[in-house]
Amino acid sequence: MNKRIVRVALTSVVAGILVAGCFAASPQVAYYSLYAPAQRPVVASAPTDGILAVSVGPVVIPDILKQAQIATGGADGRYRLAEYHRWSGELDRDLARAVAEQLAGNLGIEKVSVFPWDQNFIPNCRVGIDVLSMGGEPGREATLEVRWTLIDPQGKKPQIVRRSELKEAPAEPGYPAWIAAQQRNIVKLAQEIAGAIQLSVNP
Repeated sequence: MNKRIVRVALTSVVAGILVAGCFAASPQVAYYSLYAPAQRPVVASAPTDGILAVSVGPVVIPDILKQAQIATGGADGRYRLAEYHRWSGELDRDLARAVAEQLAGNLGIEKVSVFPWDQNFIPNCRVGIDVLSMGGEPGREATLEVRWTLIDPQGKKPQIVRRSELKEAPAEPGYPAWIAAQQRNIVKLAQEIAGAIQLSVNP
């Protein structure tokens, strides 16, 4: 009889622990974007405004980066998916928007759009982006390797193809600092693209 009471008591304790575990607060999921409004450059003059209408996209990304969970690593072809750190939307469109806003500031224009653009928007410069890799390690390095193309929709100028390999060191450990480093990579990428666009406009 005593053994039966002990077994019942132990069962009750275990059940209580399991129930408490079910109701324990799980870590909160954090969401991130590559678009950082505070990082858009401020341009005093707009030498190309009224001349340029720039579209960004399509942006092609590796399948691993299409996950909602943030993928890091990749140097040896292996990635890790973060359980509680995720992108706030589709990464390809988020990256295109981030680049477009940087170009608007660098070039001093407001006629920028993300592919697919509105039928009333007619670009005279298209930027195609192929993301080869985006990774690195939180607390160590944020890497971005991109092949990008400038296309004249009217076919009057030759197509320009470039490759950019960008690296930034996060200011501290953790995903927020790693995301901030990737945002700085976007800033540098847009500067390279803007420079090529300016040369194409004013050779």
